[in-house]
Order: sequence, then C-alpha cells, then structure tokens
Amino acid sequence: MNIPELHLPTENKEFIKNPYVKMAEFRESTPVFWDEINDLFFFTRYKDVRSIQSTKSFGTTFNHIDGFEETINNQVIPITSTAYKRSDQFGTYENFWKSEEFSLLNLEGQLHKELRGLVAKAFLPRSVQQLLPFMEETSNKLFNNLKGTEFDMLKDYAQPYSVSIIGKLLGVPESDHLEFLDWSHKIVKMYDFEVSDENANNAEEAAKQFIEYTQNLLDKRRKDPQDDMITRLSQVSEDNNFLTDDQIICTVILLLNAGHEATVNTLGNGLHALLTLNKSFEEIKNETEDINDVVEELIRYDSPLQFFQRYALEDTEIGGHNISKGSKVAILLGSANRDPRVFEQPDQINFRREMKDHSSWGGGIHFCIGTHLAKLELGVSFNHILQEQFSLIEEPSRTGAFGIRGFKNLLVSA
Repeated sequence: MNIPELHLPTENKEFIKNPYVKMAEFRESTPVFWDEINDLFFFTRYKDVRSIQSTKSFGTTFNHIDGFEETINNQVIPITSTAYKRSDQFGTYENFWKSEEFSLLNLEGQLHKELRGLVAKAFLPRSVQQLLPFMEETSNKLFNNLKGTEFDMLKDYAQPYSVSIIGKLLGVPESDHLEFLDWSHKIVKMYDFEVSDENANNAEEAAKQFIEYTQNLLDKRRKDPQDDMITRLSQVSEDNNFLTDDQIICTVILLLNAGHEATVNTLGNGLHALLTLNKSFEEIKNETEDINDVVEELIRYDSPLQFFQRYALEDTEIGGHNISKGSKVAILLGSANRDPRVFEQPDQINFRREMKDHSSWGGGIHFCIGTHLAKLELGVSFNHILQEQFSLIEEPSRTGAFGIRGFKNLLVSA
C-alpha cells in the first residue's frame, strides 16, 4: 500500500491559529503520510501514535545501536553506540548540542535507563509534594497583586509562577529567575520545524550562558549542600555510579525548558479554552470534583506540544504501512488527542470524559519524568483560576510555532 504524499502547512498562519481542522482532514484520509518538504512520515491516529511512543521499534535516536548508519550531505556515516546523534542542521552550534547531549529526550538504551534511574531517585514525588504550600502561596500572591486590573496571563502570572516553582525545586536564587526565563525562551525555539539563523544564534548563546551558570551553581552545591534538586543530583548514586557534571547540567536544562514552557502554554491554552465555553467558572467547577480532570482535558484539547520526532530502529509495519529502518517519523500528538475513534466528540471540552489517556505525557521509556510536578503545579493554578471570573480583553495571537503551541500573550481582566 502506497503512503500518500501530503504537506503539513506549518508556515500558514491560519493553520497555526487552528491546526485541528487540517489535521482531522489528514487523519480521516490516512493514518500516515509522507511530507517531502519536512522530510518526515507523519502519523495522525491515536493508536499508531501511542504504539510509536511505547514500542522499542522506534526511538528518539539510534546512538545506542552499533553499526547504525545515517546519511548526511549525501555521505553515509556510521553511528556507534558512543556517538551522540547530532542533527546536520546548525551542527556547528557546539553549546546548544552540548546542552542536549545527555537530555533524557535524546537518549536510548542502557545510557537512558541508567541516567533516568538516577534522575528519578533525585526527583521523588515526595520532594515535589513538599512544594505544594509554596505553589499555593506563589499563585495566590500573584493573583492578589493582579486583582482588579487588566494583565497578561502569560507574562504576569504563568511565567513567574512556573519559573518560581522550577527555581525552588532546583535551588536557583529568585534573583536569577529572569535569566532562566530568557535562556529557556531562546533555546526552545530550536525545537520547531523551521529555525531562523537569528534564533539559532540566540539559542547557542543562551545555551552557553546556561551551561556556565549551572556549572557554577553545581560547584557551589558540592561545597555547600542544600535541600534542592541540584544538590540531590550531585549526590545520588547507584552501585557507586554518580551523574557526571555534563549529565546534571543537561538534566537541569531539560527540567527548565520542558517543565516551564509546557506549563506556561498549558495555562495559556487552557484559560483561553475555558473563556470560549460560554460558561461561568462556577458552572465549570460544578462539572467535576477533581481538578485533575480539568488539567487532563485541557491538555488533551489543545496540547502545548504538537509533535515529536522518532527514528525507525528496524523495519516495521505500523498503521498498515511498511516503514524502513532509519526512517524519520513524526507523531502528531494534537491530532491523536482528537481522534474520534478514541475520544467521543473530541472537538468539545468534556471534564467528565472517561477516556483520559491522551498522548501528551508521552509513553514507554520516554513517559514524562516530571508528570507529577506538572499535574500538581497546574492543578493549583486552575483551582485558583476557577475561583475568579476572568474576561478576555482581545483575541490573542499565536506565537507562530507549530511544535510548541502557545500564545504571544493573553490579555485578560479580573
């Protein structure tokens, strides 16, 4: 069976504004399509997306497989188990790639297993649960200062709230939080389909500064341990094996970029969705007793992350089609989360929805390691949001990125 050729129009403003109409069209016509412009096989349906997330036939890289080959600039290059998979795009940006080298998102095999195990020991649910009073206090303080005003929900609430929590967890002084925000904003722009030279240069410089800062903070924590995650990452061990400095630095950068950006965009996308329901927040609160139902449904409805890339690590069949070893594929999370084969009336928000297993937390060995933090953090926020009655001042504009889906701002009154 031939795989149809289609193009996901990520350069189109109307598509960025609402990608779900086009993705539904593609999803109903085919489970997979080839996009020559993006050089990817795209998978559109929930069953296949979840299978790719969980099966060992696909991975985020092939650096754990001896003898694997990659073609770059028409040259066949063998990839060994010790080599880090580097994209040929912006391949000279050493600091950016160094910040990615030991990211859990980029690892497979034994190295991923060992690193994730050590990070998980330093990132226990009880250490996250201890942050709950700080989350409540921070959220209340921010909203109390904004009450009776017109403000940007992203800049004035979501960003300082999120970075305060990840900063508290890691042990980053409050005076440095704005720098953390700036570095995160610049680095994550490298994760979309199209990256300008300007954004790449900014990401490279931000990565350089972030690495230097984290190394300095790590050195301080080794001399003067504190009750924070950087200290725990420096001390955790298994069979007398410890994390290296580079592994700790990459983990800190991942926790900030993945945790902060996703939280901010979930709050923005979620509040905007709530304000389009034509219901009072009191009515919405009465629809469920568990705030986690609200969090899960809003993430499903308008996911802050729309796609993830994978490699076929072996010849495999999926979605009724044969995919060759080495092929690059992309799983469309937003499309999977609105698949009517799985979610009843998927384009509607339903906080009583029984099926909550959306694709946005990932799956298999790459299931989001910070899920417990994100759910707690978002639950506190949406609990406080639903105690108010916000009004949308103007319809917001999207950032222009497809992969990391969010708004430029979200102007509201309280």
